[in-house]
Amino acid sequence: MNDHNEAREIGPVFLFFLFCAAADSDLLRDCPKSEHHKYAGVGATVFFTGLLACFSGGYAIFTAFDSFWLSIALGLFWGALVFNLDRFLVSTMKKSRNKTKELIQILPRLILSILLAIVISVPLELKIFEEEINEKMFYSEAQKVDQLDSLYSLRLQSRQSRISEIRARLDTKQENRDQLYKEYICECDGTCGTGAKGRGTECERKEKRYLQIEEEFKQNKLEAESEIGEINKMKAYLASQNTEEREDLRASIADGLLVRIRALDDLPFGPQIAIILLLISIEVAPILVKLLSPYGPYDHLLKTVEYDFEINEITSINMRNQQLNNKLTVMATIEQSKIEQELINNEGAMNLIGEAHLELVRDQLKIWLDQEKRKLREGSETDDDSINKV
Repeated sequence: MNDHNEAREIGPVFLFFLFCAAADSDLLRDCPKSEHHKYAGVGATVFFTGLLACFSGGYAIFTAFDSFWLSIALGLFWGALVFNLDRFLVSTMKKSRNKTKELIQILPRLILSILLAIVISVPLELKIFEEEINEKMFYSEAQKVDQLDSLYSLRLQSRQSRISEIRARLDTKQENRDQLYKEYICECDGTCGTGAKGRGTECERKEKRYLQIEEEFKQNKLEAESEIGEINKMKAYLASQNTEEREDLRASIADGLLVRIRALDDLPFGPQIAIILLLISIEVAPILVKLLSPYGPYDHLLKTVEYDFEINEITSINMRNQQLNNKLTVMATIEQSKIEQELINNEGAMNLIGEAHLELVRDQLKIWLDQEKRKLREGSETDDDSINKV
């Protein structure tokens, strides 16, 4: 007797976990302690899965919106939603002695549990691999900056190549000018050319040619310096533009939830699948516990209560149907009596009508008979008169 009373006592923690498992505590009071522990374990799994979803959803919202209070509110909402879904999945599973029937009803619940586990796992993976994701995002940002610098280097290289071409062309003209100057001096000194010392015809011709090339060289040098100055200005503009573009690029690089998920996808899949499988095992644990556990006393009591309720409901429906049938029978009897009375009334009326019609026929026959007799008498009198006249 003491053991039975002790089995009826359920602590508040057990009651809470039984509520999480959607188990009937009143029925469990009549069951062994093993049933208490089984359903309390199922409820604890459901509760901690919801708690894990609360943290996961809160972190995801904080990453997306960077709002502490909003992440708490929506995290609690997400945790409550997942908790309610898990509790619903567990509560709608009914134990049966037919394992095939249990497998059929558990299949959609397993699929939904797996989907919930995958959704819950993503924010947790973002938090667990936060340093690796930050490193990946840093390298991605650096790669974009390097691409921008490479584009700037190509632009700068094209301008620098143009300056080199201008200077090479100017150096060629300068070498040509210097060579003409040497020939001019040499011709005038008599050390080369005609060998005639002094200002002769050849000396003047080479001087004239040198002076012409000198003027062209000065003009080309001015034009080259002007063009190089413009190119240097363009290089300075490109340098400032590159600096601005680098700053704009760093400011525009996103650090939101979607970017982190993409960075997470670039990480090795092994650790991620391990976390997903862990959460899937936690999520489907209550369903598997109910599936693998034998048909116990609680299931028997629950089925009995549901059967009694169904019988009472069917009995109530039958009673209401019987009452309705009785009412219909009474109404049908009354209606039948009315119809019979109307038939009796109609029969009397038909008799009266028949008698009246018969009386009319008799009167008509009497009138016709009288008329015929009268005609016969009149015809007989006419015949007599004719005979008398003859």
